[in-house]
Formats: sequence, C-alpha cells, structure tokens
Amino acid sequence: MLFGVQWYYWVILLVAIIIAIFAWAKALKAGKARRERLKKEAAIWKRDYELREKFTILTEEKLNSTEETELLHGVCMNIQVELEKAADMTESFNSLPNEKKFVYALEYFDEDAKKSLSAFFKNNGEPLLSIVPDALNTIGAGKYIEHYATLLPMYDPDSEVSIDYSVIGKIDEEFKSFYNSDELLRLAGKYILKNKEIFLS
Repeated sequence: MLFGVQWYYWVILLVAIIIAIFAWAKALKAGKARRERLKKEAAIWKRDYELREKFTILTEEKLNSTEETELLHGVCMNIQVELEKAADMTESFNSLPNEKKFVYALEYFDEDAKKSLSAFFKNNGEPLLSIVPDALNTIGAGKYIEHYATLLPMYDPDSEVSIDYSVIGKIDEEFKSFYNSDELLRLAGKYILKNKEIFLS
C-alpha cells in the first residue's frame, strides 16, 4: 500500500498512462501523415491549376520557350481542356490525331510508372492501355515495351491470362531499376516540338 492506495490501483494507473501515451503518439503520427497527404494533394492541385493557366492556349512561342521536360505535362493539360469541352470525352479522344493521343497516354503512363509499372495498369483502362506501346515506340522509348507487354494481357478484360502477382512483382522491380522519367519527358518534349503544328491552338 502506497499513500493509502492498494498497489494494484497504481498498476492500473500506470497501464492507463502507458496506453494514453501510446494513443497520443499514434494520433500524432496519423495527424502528421494526414498533413503530409493534404500537402501533397494541395501541391498537385496547384500544379494542375498553373498548367491549365499556362497551356490552355498553345502558341509556337509558348512551346519553344517551355523547358523540354515540362512540355509533356503542359501539352497534355491543353488536350485535357479540349476533351473537357466535349459532350462525350471518349468519343472526342478517339477522334484526336495520333500525336495527341500519344502525348495524352504518355503523360498518364509517366505519372504512374514513377510509382510502378503495375500502377499504370491498375489506374487506367482502354483506350490508353492499347495506345502506350505505339506511343513509347514513336518517341524512341521502345525499351519499356517488353515489360509493358508482359503485364498488358493480365489487365486486359478480353484476355484469358490471369493476374500473377509474382510475375507482376518481378516486372515491377525490374522496371523500377531502369525506368527514367526525365529521359521519357525529354523524348516526349522533342516529339512535341517536332510535330508542334499538330498541337498549336
């Protein structure tokens, strides 16, 4: 007995304090993770807004003065704005020239491929899935097609190939070791400048 209180009450108090500290630490960690997530989302929204403001109208001067690695993002946003005006975005996309289809597909490919190749397949469907190999080949990034082609049948709803997570894991690891986003952006930028008359507003 300590201070007139049975010892087991002190044990209960100690356990309660430990649980409270643990819960507090967990709440702090969750709060920090939430703030980080919101910060990242805010950065994405800010970037999208800036791209929309800058690239809604595309002029030759704007294309020529934009950093090569930014052209894919900017031109894709220009295409996105165009598609948003259509009553049927899929129909509007299908009527685009191949050059615009390629740029649009490559933007989403790069965005996800930086995380993992399988992320692109999980986040997207047709018509983008079928376009990417031609888009990669056209800009000179054909080295990624072999890995892409391995996963494509697993995510094709018309294919009889089942999803094999061991294969996906292996391909993701290999792909991560040699995927170069900066290189792809530069190749896409060169392609856009070479075909700039197609993209001008």
